Formats: sequence, C-alpha cells, structure tokens
Amino acid sequence: MEDICPSTSQNAHIYIKTLHTACLILGGEHKLADYLGVTTAEVEAWLNGRSFPPDSVFLRCADLVHANRAISESQKRRAPPKDS
Repeated sequence: MEDICPSTSQNAHIYIKTLHTACLILGGEHKLADYLGVTTAEVEAWLNGRSFPPDSVFLRCADLVHANRAISESQKRRAPPKDS
C-alpha cells in the first residue's frame, strides 16, 4: 500500500501511529480532516508531532482503525484457501 499520508514521526507515539493508520484507511490527510471535522493543518500538526489531538479525535481514529481491522480479519476468515 502506498503511503499517502506522510508523517515524519509516524513511529514516535501511539497517537501519531493511530492517526497515521486512520489517514491511510481513509485515503489521505484531507479525507481524515473531513472525517474528523478539523482542518488539514491540524491533522498535519498531529501527524508530525507538533501537537497532540484531543482525546475525542484520538478515540474516533482508534475506533476507525479497530473497525477496519475487524472487517479485514472477518474477510480473511471467509476467503477460500489459496492454491499453493
């Protein structure tokens, strides 16, 4: 998957990791900003570790990441086995 959500600090803090993953799921910083109802500048600041998002924003992103992983796992269980 191409990283369409660049972050210089993506491995630094759980907030940044979670927002970065949510950004990838949604398709970029602008889409994450729209989803959260904030500006792109705020998202960029959070992703680059210049500030931390409010808890409500972090939790909304965590819910999105969790739901996406649950769907992916469910799809993997239903997929027919691949031929070797």
